[in-house]
Amino acid sequence: MPLHLATPIRRLASARQVCALTALAALMITGSTANARPHQRAKHSHPRAKKYVMPEVNLPDMGILSDEVPEDGEKYELKLTRKSGEDLDVIYRVGDAYIPGAIDDLSQFLRDSHNEEVKSYDPRVFDLLYTMLRKVNRPSSPIEVLCGYRTQETNDALRATHTTNAAKHSQHIEATAVDIRVPGIPAAQLRDAALSLGAGGVGYYPKGQFIHVDTGDVRKWSFVRRRATHAHVRRTAHPHAAKHRHK
Repeated sequence: MPLHLATPIRRLASARQVCALTALAALMITGSTANARPHQRAKHSHPRAKKYVMPEVNLPDMGILSDEVPEDGEKYELKLTRKSGEDLDVIYRVGDAYIPGAIDDLSQFLRDSHNEEVKSYDPRVFDLLYTMLRKVNRPSSPIEVLCGYRTQETNDALRATHTTNAAKHSQHIEATAVDIRVPGIPAAQLRDAALSLGAGGVGYYPKGQFIHVDTGDVRKWSFVRRRATHAHVRRTAHPHAAKHRHK
């Protein structure tokens, strides 16, 4: 090769090598960034962001009390249990008719466990429970009852202990509220199911893994005990809800 051509050819070869190395480095950097992005998103994802997929189930319209049980119509069945071992399995409604005897049985089951006093329950509470079970795809599951009706005396005694979230004007006193668990279903999922119905108050108690539902004003709250003598309650009320009626 003539000497006057050797130097330009060597320079051209060197330039091509530099371009190739540069392109390779760019590809490696791009690949590393792409692989890092999913990891970065996962790192910042919040564990409370979990959403539960629920079927489109709506709360039924208010029924009427009737001694005559319709022959046709959807049968509304509830299974309730207590830690004491007491249980109840009853069809409380057929179609648009509430069955008075079944409502009495449910009210008896939800009596004040401290003094055995009974108060007739608002049937809409049972519609809430029935629809909530369908929302979490567990229509036949038993519901564990932690607290049903409370007399004013019992409510005042609970408030005096400063260990519960019992409200002064509790819905439990009106026989329109119940605190529950459903075995095998996270309390957060039950809470979301109850909130989706938009039909009353919903309280969430993550430590105890239970929820409160009632047929009062539409509102929600969560209760987390931080210390032995201090607790944190976060409430969100409907703009037109009465502030004093929360649990």
